Amino acid sequence: MARTVSSLFFSLCIIASLLLSQASASSEQEAVGWLMPMMRSGCKGTIAECLSDTDEEFDLDSEANRRVLATRRRYISYGALQRNRVPCSRRGNSYYNCRPGAQANPYTRGCSAITRCRR
Repeated sequence: MARTVSSLFFSLCIIASLLLSQASASSEQEAVGWLMPMMRSGCKGTIAECLSDTDEEFDLDSEANRRVLATRRRYISYGALQRNRVPCSRRGNSYYNCRPGAQANPYTRGCSAITRCRR
């Protein structure tokens, strides 16, 4: 009988401690709650596509969101747009391939009316 009471008391203590830990973690979950649906679902799309499933609006008003978008490398950098700076200083080399011995113009395209080439 005493053993049953002690195991019941132990079980109640475990349940109470779990409930208290959940209550204290709820404030932390609110801070990163927007990230949790992506981690659980394993979404392979963009951030906006993954967040659209959670019925939250994808706002670009915060500095953190701007930094996420600024880290993409699909476009040329601001350093490439600086004045008086040549992308490839080797004479005769292509801007796309600045290695020695590379073709100066590796691209070829056909003659069409839009390119206005002579025939």
